[in-house]
Amino acid sequence: MNTTVLALLFIMAALLHGISGIGFPIASTASLSLFMPLKEAVILALWPTLLINVWSVASGGKIGFLLRKYSLLALFSLLGSFIGAKLLFLVNPAYLQLLMSGVIAFYIISSLRRSHQRLPENAIVLASLGLVAGIIGGATNAMSPILIMCLLAMSQNHHEIARAANLCFLLGKISQLAVLHQEAFQLFSSEYLWIILVLTALSLLSLIIGTRLRTRISPLHFRRLVLVILGVLAVMSATQAIRALV
Repeated sequence: MNTTVLALLFIMAALLHGISGIGFPIASTASLSLFMPLKEAVILALWPTLLINVWSVASGGKIGFLLRKYSLLALFSLLGSFIGAKLLFLVNPAYLQLLMSGVIAFYIISSLRRSHQRLPENAIVLASLGLVAGIIGGATNAMSPILIMCLLAMSQNHHEIARAANLCFLLGKISQLAVLHQEAFQLFSSEYLWIILVLTALSLLSLIIGTRLRTRISPLHFRRLVLVILGVLAVMSATQAIRALV
């Protein structure tokens, strides 16, 4: 494993996550998957991502407001993540990744063709997409693209969107940990421990820098940035899935 390359990729992923509120789970997992099977990459990325999400949610205060407004989405993301983590043992995640990439591509094209396009904001849609996002996130760490579609329909405040996304990510990581606890805790006695500790420290520092940069980005630029990020993540996910199927 090339630690220097991984460190640079983790730093960039954490900066992106700090600025936009999304990107670290799938980017870190995709980076690790260049050197190991997807299941192992998901497990190794679990601890850094968990700490990133805790920091992102706790640093802004007013957690009660987030829980009240986004409880439905967070609950179904939690449930979906539990199911998705189980699927790691049953289904080839590449098929889920390809499906997700197609959904993202459709959403981006629709958004570009109709600038005011929004998802219907009702309980059934949010619960369904939260469940789908959780399943894909639990199996592949790629929850963010579908989740952001929901959050953009619920808020125009990019700070609120970022923190709500990380709340769902955090609950998803807890679900993953509940399912993968044996493999996750074995990491502390594995050869990868020091590598993950160094990558986690670098990621937290980069996250703090990225979060401060977020205050200088307007809501319009934020939405455009999110669309670009969604597109990049879709390409990364599709590439990773095709590589796994070949």
